[in-house]
Amino acid sequence: MDKFYITTAIYYVNDKPHIGSISEAIAADIIARFKRLQGMDVFFSTGTDEHAQKIAERAKKAHMDPQLFVDEASKVWMNLFNIFGISYTRFIRTSDKDHIEVVKDFFQKLYDKGDIYLGEYEGWYCVRDATFLKDSDLKDGKCPICGGEVQRVKETNYFFRLSRYEKPLLKYYEEHKDFIRPESRYNEVINVIKTGLQDVSVSRKSFKFGVPVPFNSEHTVYVWFDALLNYLTSVGFLTDKEKFNHYWPADLHLIGKDITRFHGIIWPAMLMSYGLPLPKEIFAHGFWNLEGAKMSKSKGNVVDPAEFAEEFAKKANVDKETAVDTIRYYLSREVPFGLDGNFTMDTFYRRYNSDLANDFGNLINRTIAMLYKYRDGIVPEETLKDEEIIKLVKDKEKTYIEEMDRYNFSKALDAVWEIVNALNNYIQVKSPWQLKERTDELSSVLYTLLEGIRHTTVLLSPFMPFTTERISKALRDDSPVSKKLQWGMLKPHIKLEKMPPLFPRLKIEKTVVKEKENLISYEDFAKLDLRVARIIAAEKVPKSRKLIKLRISLGDEERTIVGGIALHYTPDELVGRKIIVIKNLQPRKLMGITSQGMLLAATNENEFALLMPDKDVKEGTKVS
Repeated sequence: MDKFYITTAIYYVNDKPHIGSISEAIAADIIARFKRLQGMDVFFSTGTDEHAQKIAERAKKAHMDPQLFVDEASKVWMNLFNIFGISYTRFIRTSDKDHIEVVKDFFQKLYDKGDIYLGEYEGWYCVRDATFLKDSDLKDGKCPICGGEVQRVKETNYFFRLSRYEKPLLKYYEEHKDFIRPESRYNEVINVIKTGLQDVSVSRKSFKFGVPVPFNSEHTVYVWFDALLNYLTSVGFLTDKEKFNHYWPADLHLIGKDITRFHGIIWPAMLMSYGLPLPKEIFAHGFWNLEGAKMSKSKGNVVDPAEFAEEFAKKANVDKETAVDTIRYYLSREVPFGLDGNFTMDTFYRRYNSDLANDFGNLINRTIAMLYKYRDGIVPEETLKDEEIIKLVKDKEKTYIEEMDRYNFSKALDAVWEIVNALNNYIQVKSPWQLKERTDELSSVLYTLLEGIRHTTVLLSPFMPFTTERISKALRDDSPVSKKLQWGMLKPHIKLEKMPPLFPRLKIEKTVVKEKENLISYEDFAKLDLRVARIIAAEKVPKSRKLIKLRISLGDEERTIVGGIALHYTPDELVGRKIIVIKNLQPRKLMGITSQGMLLAATNENEFALLMPDKDVKEGTKVS
């Protein structure tokens, strides 16, 4: 079994979690769950960073022992991760005993090798980000990362000979173009290396809450040197050789773009010095803004994920797990992963109503309702396979896997929603309510819908673990991981559970609904090229009860359109009629025939009527 070792950066315990910070853990969890779905042996590490001057200062202000302070603060993060379904293998803390021993060993080995030496540091230091800064790094005299005040410090510290690894790092980067992604971060790091690397301070004397330097207790190991080593500790470095050799090197370090240089320069240099393999890939993602502004505790514009989940659950009349899954889905779908994103309540609510309530939720509700209406809730046999739907599902699953392997979450979900939309359209085209007397065909339509929902549920499981677990349970899907995406795994002759609506439609103020849900702009309407067309030939599509192949004239050209109208019109009565069609629709294959447009009709469960001009208008005339 192939292994996959994934990590997040570890989180400062003095910072309160917000949507931006939980988004990284959610992304890592999605990747971990996807890799498990592929049958991999996944080790997923996350946790908290607890050794820093700012933490000691916070504990002092709270009149608490620093260790007690971090014990309580770490619980907040762990509890939040559990609420959001973060399926970590280990939640590591830098105050863990095995980690402290790893830090001491690593520091000692690099010192023995001559890569750590005693020197004097004078320069700027940002307490909040625990970062040493040069004059050229400052932005308006402040920290370029957090925008906070910096201190001028002068003290005797131990230094790591980073300059010694300038050429080895440059060579490694030139040979491993995908070591850091996206490409912009790769270019950023390699440009820094090319400008020349200076040795970096790796100890402090001004505070004691941290790991003492093993050979000089007056010094405390610098927080970043300490923190980076958590990736080794998690998989048994020093404590479990077999485990460590199995999982190391890490397959993916998932980090924020603000700490790219620590992970892309200092960390690989430390590993080179010790003689350990480098991680296979580092992915630096962007940040989330809130309503167009950078999230900031000082500005008061941060979203507490747990509180927001509770508030949304009440607003949408769903349980907290459904609210959590909605947040996970939104963060994955709204913005391409890696880029900066803008979290807005408007787009969040619209995603919920449009994607989850209208599309996915409605698909499940309608299908289960029809199953109970026509088959008493019992899964029928698939007597007739719908090869067109099966092919579409398999094609989109292939796209999904390709995009997930590239961490393109939004594109992977686009592929899933193509299946969802196709299944919703399948209901309209097949009209199961008109197949009551055609037992085999109705059974096959119902089975196809249920099996399509099962596949969709599997694909969504990394993103929405709580909801998909409920659906899988309702479908009684106990198929092994290796066969989850094999068509036909839904067992016939079993009775499925009824499910209440998973995503009740959210009521939003009328002004919002009118602006965002019901109305489109004139520009959007203008994109539709509606034309009058004359039907010059018509014939039924072989092996299809509903489809008719039409040859139409648009005046200056002829086209083929396939429509599901055979239950309402015969080919003979169609020839010569003038209808309304969408001309600029992407071609699509139906039953192997390329349809070059779409005819318009008015339809409900009991009525169907083609849209036709009430006067003899010349074919090709534009409809506006």
